[in-house]
Amino acid sequence: MYYSNLLLILSLLSMLNTSCSNRPVLSEPSIYENEQITGTVFNHIFYSKILNDSREIFVWVPNDYNSNKKNYPLLVLHDGQNVFHAGGSVSGNEWHIDESVTKMINSNEIEPLIMVGVSNTKNRSLEYNPMLGGRRYGEALTQELLPAILKQYRVSNSSNKTGTMGASMGGLISLYLGWEVNSIFSMAACLSPALMYRNFDYVNELEKSKTPQNLKLAIVNGTEDLDAALQNGVNECIAYLKGNNFPNNNLLYWIGEGDSHTELSWAEQSKKILKWMYPKNAQ
Repeated sequence: MYYSNLLLILSLLSMLNTSCSNRPVLSEPSIYENEQITGTVFNHIFYSKILNDSREIFVWVPNDYNSNKKNYPLLVLHDGQNVFHAGGSVSGNEWHIDESVTKMINSNEIEPLIMVGVSNTKNRSLEYNPMLGGRRYGEALTQELLPAILKQYRVSNSSNKTGTMGASMGGLISLYLGWEVNSIFSMAACLSPALMYRNFDYVNELEKSKTPQNLKLAIVNGTEDLDAALQNGVNECIAYLKGNNFPNNNLLYWIGEGDSHTELSWAEQSKKILKWMYPKNAQ
């Protein structure tokens, strides 16, 4: 399957959302100062007409960003207010993904990349659920946010360099984006994903779309607390993938023994996933 030109796709999608409003999708960038952050993070306000709201986003750029002219792979993270620092976390913990990525780049384990953390809002449970408001959230990302990011930052315009990552409901929306918006997101990482929980079941939705043969999909779930309750949905998803010709070499799956539904577990799990998604010698 050939990859479409990501820049062309996003430009066309952006045209569908043309508005008479002069307010930009992204506010002017400001350096985000926080002692917990490693590296350089720019802070923007993302104004979405589709969602009729605004939220903070955090753009992390690698240390060599200003010393060359190359374009970088992109990773979009949900619950972005606590991936680089703990300020937006209920638990008081963070993913430490800025520290992890910096170390892995410096040790030549992964290629340098740009990360965009998209903050959640009071509508998180709706926006991260594809059966409720998740599709509109996806439209806001693809028609508004990503075109603006591509204009302002040197991001690769190849879809096979664009990934998404999230945990819990963020893992659910990541699977949706990789599965159903695969022309843009060719990599998806789902940590402790809430695929079948309470009154929704996204596994049954998978069969409504053709199995994407180019998707690199990472799924991990722990064994403690809420993760134990989510394992049934994970099992159903893995069984569906194996029964519907999902390429084995495109799937990274494991059960994290002793891991829990916490930022501390996700911080450790994300290291293995990032090495798999963005290996240094990837073509």
